[in-house]
Amino acid sequence: MSMSTASEEVRVLIVEDDADVRDTLAMLLESDGYLVQGASSGEAAIGLLDHFSPDCVLLDLGLPGIRGSEVARQLRQRVGTQLVIIAVTGSSAAADRDEAEIAGIDFLLTKPVGESDLRRFLPPID
Repeated sequence: MSMSTASEEVRVLIVEDDADVRDTLAMLLESDGYLVQGASSGEAAIGLLDHFSPDCVLLDLGLPGIRGSEVARQLRQRVGTQLVIIAVTGSSAAADRDEAEIAGIDFLLTKPVGESDLRRFLPPID
């Protein structure tokens, strides 16, 4: 997808196994004007790529099944470097940071993520 213009929506895929967190983030982003789709697992996120082409992915690293870092690697292979991947983790361990960097994740945020921190890394809506 090309850079967003005023007539295009910015699409955000939220990959989070906690339904309350996923729903809260979706409501927040939708109120800001983003087009949002949620997935409860890495497998579901990858499956959505055929129908939903995100500009940005908010990705929980601690997913059941496929780990978030593996999801990021697969997203990079399928979508490319234009996709902004923001990983969210409950850990501040250096190993998570190293894993995120290797997986091609653009930004790594530690939970709980504040609205202002999140908005700083999301693609802007023009």
